[in-house]
Amino acid sequence: MAASDQLMFARQLGATARLLIWLLVGVACVVADSRYHALDSLRSGLSLMLQPVREVLRVPADAAAELGGFFTRHRQLQTERDALRAERARLWVSVNAAREISRENAELRALLQLQQRPGQRVVHAALLYRGHDWFVQQMMLDQGAAAKLRSGLPVVDARGLVGQLSQVYPGSSEVTLVSNPEQLTPVVIERTGQRGLAAGNGRGQMELRYMPGHTDVRINDRLLTSGIDRVYPAGIPVARVTRVSHLQSGPYLRVAAVPLAGLDRARAVLVLLAEPPPVQAPLPPPSGAGKP
Repeated sequence: MAASDQLMFARQLGATARLLIWLLVGVACVVADSRYHALDSLRSGLSLMLQPVREVLRVPADAAAELGGFFTRHRQLQTERDALRAERARLWVSVNAAREISRENAELRALLQLQQRPGQRVVHAALLYRGHDWFVQQMMLDQGAAAKLRSGLPVVDARGLVGQLSQVYPGSSEVTLVSNPEQLTPVVIERTGQRGLAAGNGRGQMELRYMPGHTDVRINDRLLTSGIDRVYPAGIPVARVTRVSHLQSGPYLRVAAVPLAGLDRARAVLVLLAEPPPVQAPLPPPSGAGKP
């Protein structure tokens, strides 16, 4: 038996009624919010509560964007680095070329000053290649018999004596360097005037032979051609003394020297040709000669 406070036939609202009620509640909220801004505080509270959720949801997108930007910047930096390296290489090539041109110009100016020696004619020549065996101490020039060259002529560069022509061909010639062991050069010590004989040692260096132990020769003394052999003009720089020592087994000094000419770097040289002495016209006989 049902209690007195309970309804025997209780009925629930239908779906249509509940929909209408919620529609009326929604319309009332919209009207209250649009006209009286009644839901602003509720909206602000919900936004504040959902802020951490929004931050968490935005992390993957921000991380992906940051990674994409990192790889893009890294690729750009690599491209700029490669471009800068290529530009630096081009600049180094230009700088080295400018230095080489400057060195060649200075060498050519010095050669032009050398050819102004009186009573002497010169032939400009350029290096073709060096000897296949460096110990032979030879080089090839691009001038030969066509330029009126002959064996035995001296070859100089802007710094000093290079060597002597040993073989002459129609369009080229072979130079035996002063550092060749078989090449002997009469020299004089510039500071004292002491004469001597310089020879190569086959390793790009020279030595002053048969110098008595009492000879006044010092380090940094310059050796010049003496001219007594009538092959090399006098006064051409040949070498600079680098070491002086006394031989315990003999009466001579051991004098080492380094050639002043650029044997391993010369590109332009001069071949010296002595000008023949001018032929003087015969003097006319005196006016009274031949008369009785």
